[in-house]
Amino acid sequence: MPTSLQEGKIKKIAEEAAIRAVRRVLADPDFGLELRPDFERKLRKSASSRKNGRLKDFREVLASLL
Repeated sequence: MPTSLQEGKIKKIAEEAAIRAVRRVLADPDFGLELRPDFERKLRKSASSRKNGRLKDFREVLASLL
């Protein structure tokens, strides 16, 4: 039968493993990467379109891809 010291060690190991797993899931794979000028231009254009109310409906975009 495990002692309370052993149970505490097991609990600590399990908590650390859970934290590592959550960090892997929530990690940003693009962290630290540079934003390319072409993508930045497209992003600004998209933000401008949204601001000016010129958005396409998602179903319309999806239908155009099929």
